[in-house]
Amino acid sequence: MPTYLSSDCVGRKGAETMRRKFVSVCFLWVVFFAVFVSGCASLMWMGEKPRVDIVNIIPTEMRLMEQTFMMELRIQNPTETDLVINGLFFDLEINGQPFARGVSNQSFKVERLSTKIVKMEAYTGLTSILRQLSELRKGNYDTGFRYRLKGGLYSGSPSIRIPFDETGEFK
Repeated sequence: MPTYLSSDCVGRKGAETMRRKFVSVCFLWVVFFAVFVSGCASLMWMGEKPRVDIVNIIPTEMRLMEQTFMMELRIQNPTETDLVINGLFFDLEINGQPFARGVSNQSFKVERLSTKIVKMEAYTGLTSILRQLSELRKGNYDTGFRYRLKGGLYSGSPSIRIPFDETGEFK
């Protein structure tokens, strides 16, 4: 006489299989969510932002429609970890007027709690120079001038953009 499994036994085995599948799927979702959140967290800069200040501006090439400057920027790392930079960009304003722009793909490291001076080219157009010369003739620079340096540093892999916005005065 054949032996048949009772419907109660099949129901328990089916429920056990379903429960195991459910736990496995939940575990996979938890792992996926943890990886996703940790990946997104690495795309945001969590530490104190570095400071970027102008050290020097040296004219290098003066053409009719475009002028080139070598800018020296001091990058200050106030954090407890080294900051590896693999690119940066900026816009420079003088007395509230756009003046020059720069971009660089150079890589360098600013060690923890230290500074590094970086040289990079900046470009400006004829209208920006004429605007600044007009302000100079009016005597608006007799007591110095204000500048604003705004841009970003790229750090890490994949790159995290760390914005900066610094102001200062030259007298």
